[in-house]
Amino acid sequence: MSDKAKLILRGGVIHTMAPEQPVVQAIAIGADGFILACGSDAALEGLAGPGTRVRDLGGRFVMPGIVDFHLHALSSMAVKLHSVALGSTLSFDEVLDRIRVGAQKPGPREWVIASAFGAPALAEMEARGAEARSRLDAVSHGRPVLLEHLSGHGGFANSLALERAGVGAPTANPADGEIVRAPSGEPTGLLRETAAWLVERAVPKFDRAALLDVGRAMVALFNGVGMTGFCDASTSLETLEVFQALDAAGDLSCWAGFTLALSPTCQGYDAGKASQMLAERRSLCGPHMIAEAAKIFLDGVPSLRTAAMLQPYARGEPGAPPHDGGPMSRSLEELVEEIATFDREGLSVKVHAIGDRAVRTMLNAVEAVRARNGAGGPQHHLAHGQFITRTDIPRLAALNVIADLNPPLWFPSAASNAHQALVGPERYAGTWPIRSLLAAGADAAAGSDWLTVFPDIEPWRALAGMVTRKDASGTFPGSHSPEEAIELDAALPLFTRNPARAMRLGDRTGMLMPGLSADLIVLDRNLHAIAPEEIAGTQIVATLFEGRLVHGEI
Repeated sequence: MSDKAKLILRGGVIHTMAPEQPVVQAIAIGADGFILACGSDAALEGLAGPGTRVRDLGGRFVMPGIVDFHLHALSSMAVKLHSVALGSTLSFDEVLDRIRVGAQKPGPREWVIASAFGAPALAEMEARGAEARSRLDAVSHGRPVLLEHLSGHGGFANSLALERAGVGAPTANPADGEIVRAPSGEPTGLLRETAAWLVERAVPKFDRAALLDVGRAMVALFNGVGMTGFCDASTSLETLEVFQALDAAGDLSCWAGFTLALSPTCQGYDAGKASQMLAERRSLCGPHMIAEAAKIFLDGVPSLRTAAMLQPYARGEPGAPPHDGGPMSRSLEELVEEIATFDREGLSVKVHAIGDRAVRTMLNAVEAVRARNGAGGPQHHLAHGQFITRTDIPRLAALNVIADLNPPLWFPSAASNAHQALVGPERYAGTWPIRSLLAAGADAAAGSDWLTVFPDIEPWRALAGMVTRKDASGTFPGSHSPEEAIELDAALPLFTRNPARAMRLGDRTGMLMPGLSADLIVLDRNLHAIAPEEIAGTQIVATLFEGRLVHGEI
């Protein structure tokens, strides 16, 4: 193999995320797509040969590609491509107007799927009861319609969709879910948590060819915003097979980690397929894939009052009693057994725990598993952890639990304002304590939880929010707990090095250093030379994956 570079990028401000060599001018990439050397322009001159392409960066800011630690890959891209777009601030009337238009558009799919509604529409659905379902029926043009809540933990269905799913007055609530009912017992159309799965299962699935098209569009989207890696937060066997096919065809220009749906708490859980995924998880992965984590959903979301809280939710209407603290899908003893089983298999476990009671239960379970299986087991993931209490923060480092920080609700938005209304300003002020987590020595990584909360995947808006705790767009004024903002240099590893390491890909990506894959992005601005709010507008000049240009030009 030649010791000369295939490509040398010089004259840049290259942030490597490698502590021993944090900023360099130049980077040399070999024919295999791996990094040969990093250093000064002069130091790398000797790696240029007759076939070497040399590109001057003109002082551009370069960094490793973004690795999103928590998203829902294929399902979110399918929604983006094939659903009626709603918005979290729309009223119920505005939602109906969009369905009226969308349901009249011809297409190959009978079902109308719309995503996603937020607090204003939800409040009207709750208040109007069965009348809300009737109003949706009136604009559906004889088609089954399912509206998805922005959290991904609920939905609202019209009468035909409920009929197709076999959901009616006699239908019992599923475990960990609620079919909201009118006084007569008939469903109002509102479905909380696992009750939404009853209708979602009735929606015809995309065939393999369509899913491959969705996957290719998703990869292009990710590369375009600067992503060269992601972790899918709850993965089915079918999803693994689609990505394996993409990888085999050379269409997977990003590292793909998978959190396997091995727990009955996961949507679409199938015992036989779960057993197959567990046994064959390595052979089901192509060279750019890894599947060494399992998912457990322990609680729900604040917006549906299903996140498990230590104290009841705030009161609703004047005079109404407070809602209780929300349910959990597992007792402590059950959670210990489930995590311990995966831990013995060497799997990291990503536990969805948002409420402070769920967070504490998750940490108590990991503590018991460490005592049972030994302290040297795999790192486990606290997914969300939004309402973690101050007393539980130090436990993450002690138990080798990584804070999976997402979605980007650490700045004011429609969703965060809705959450604050449900728990009160005092309790909400303590959410997403990122600075405190890092100060306590906790490992942390950032993810988008795309497509929940925000319809677009926006790592730069999220980064700006992490360092300012403000909405960079100015749509929502104020800031959320500004004392928990962190500096840019502390935030960048949470979007690059840390998630790659937590996905067990740290020996391949996440930093720019010799021997690692040349996964890098060239930005249109120097993040250190602009106001923090301007980070949100960052555009990608070029994305390289394994040294190959996959977006833009250079």
